[in-house]
Amino acid sequence: MKILMVSMEMVPFSKVGGLADVIGSLPNNLYPHNVTVITPYYGQITENLYQKLTGEKLTFDFYKSLNINNLKVDLLKTKYLNTEVILVKNPELFEREGIYLDKHGKPFQDEIYRYYVFSQAVINIADSYNIIHCHDWHTSFVILLAKLKNYKNTVFTIHNIAYQGIISKENLNFIDDQELYNLILQEGQYYDKINLMKAAIILADIVTTVSPTYAYEIQNYPEFGMGLESILKQNNHKIEGILNGIDYELWNPKKDKHIYYNFDNSNIKEGKRNNKQKLLSELNIKDTGILFGIVARLDYQKGFDILSQAIENLPKGSFNLVVLGTGNQDIQKSISELSEKYPDFISVKIMFDEGLARKIYAASDYFIIPSRFEPCGLSQMISYRYATIPIATKTGGLKDSIIDIFEDPVNGTGILIDKADPILLSQAMEKAIQITPEKLNELRKKVIQLDFSWSRSANKYIEIYQKLLKINV
Repeated sequence: MKILMVSMEMVPFSKVGGLADVIGSLPNNLYPHNVTVITPYYGQITENLYQKLTGEKLTFDFYKSLNINNLKVDLLKTKYLNTEVILVKNPELFEREGIYLDKHGKPFQDEIYRYYVFSQAVINIADSYNIIHCHDWHTSFVILLAKLKNYKNTVFTIHNIAYQGIISKENLNFIDDQELYNLILQEGQYYDKINLMKAAIILADIVTTVSPTYAYEIQNYPEFGMGLESILKQNNHKIEGILNGIDYELWNPKKDKHIYYNFDNSNIKEGKRNNKQKLLSELNIKDTGILFGIVARLDYQKGFDILSQAIENLPKGSFNLVVLGTGNQDIQKSISELSEKYPDFISVKIMFDEGLARKIYAASDYFIIPSRFEPCGLSQMISYRYATIPIATKTGGLKDSIIDIFEDPVNGTGILIDKADPILLSQAMEKAIQITPEKLNELRKKVIQLDFSWSRSANKYIEIYQKLLKINV
């Protein structure tokens, strides 16, 4: 079975969000099936990230040169672990200051054209593969082009339905292929605009999302489906939710070079204590009790607008809080003000630092994830790996991967709240503070043994691919 995986980002070549981590891990777990990932080459962004994450200089072989809309597009071949990677190179379109956004944080004005050219490069090699698996709306053109070429076995994965590729028809003026243009208008019509994700959902053979609960939510609730719930409901027969996983070698407290003190199930108590003491000392705050950690995008979706009020409701002197992340300016400001008000026991870093992120996972007693919606979420899985207990909302992949310890004491793995609400969050955090050190250590020993590696999820994808191949013989 030959699988072509299509994505705009992939660790270690590029990264904006969790999509990059998925594409960096999933293909290697599909081995020994023959997987190729095709993704853009972003010039210095790719070179620098690759060197930073692997410690090596990126090398590749020239594969072929294409002419797309009078642009010279080169395909470069390299290898990452068990996966062949094809990098799509065009300096004018892809070698910029950002992957999706310009230096002002706005989408590039020609973003639709960039994705179109990339998709044309993909379709140029697609007939060599049994399965074409596209990720998120940026790759919707690939599904459309595959339909026109009568390629079977297309899979489209929705990582976050909040981003759909809704554009005006004028954004498609560069398309001179009338058949393609008509297909986009026919399947992508969305009020007076075009919705590229809608077209991909309708035309793909299988549509997956990154957790079973999220698959249900986006079909049945407008606040989750965000305008596409009726289209998804109509295509229910081909929609499946598969929970993401994490790379257990990449996230391994026994070998992690970033954390202060390596540990595993045999020395959790000592490992957690030493990491916590070192982190608090490095951040120059006093140990005043239970440590709550946050590593996240600080925005409304993630629920962090409720954090300040929740913290103010807690008894001071019973906990520490460490926050690392960037995001919405107003939310950043409100959270930063917490550390200014309580500098002795709260630290807030408005930045991203991979090493510090791992130290927070390893040191924290509890990890806060108050998302309003969460397609899958990886933070809870990473938390488990580092023997840290998640406190999260009962939504999407969080609901699929966390069992509440108060509702089910025997099987419980975390604390769940019904929605992103400051009172509910502060109540959950207060419950966490009350848990005895002995009970906390039992929980740590339980969660560190949980398996959220990619192997289970990868098997589900293989089943989908094989089912498609049987149908479309």
